[in-house]
Amino acid sequence: MNVTEELMEIVGEYVEIPEDGIDGDTSLKLSAGMDSFVLLSMVAAVEEHFNIRIPNESLADLKTLNDFTVLINSLINA
Repeated sequence: MNVTEELMEIVGEYVEIPEDGIDGDTSLKLSAGMDSFVLLSMVAAVEEHFNIRIPNESLADLKTLNDFTVLINSLINA
């Protein structure tokens, strides 16, 4: 499983994924119905799952699945 697939599993624990799914460019807040509380809870789960720390200043830039994937990959490979 790759980072995106693992991330999709985590996202699915916090919001209902539409039957047609979401792609990497889908806005998580708009399309997946993710509010700030859910986002922060999911970020904590992502940090634990990947054993990383997402800097608070990066949170505002996390709008899509691709944004999360790029950040996670950069933190894993840092």
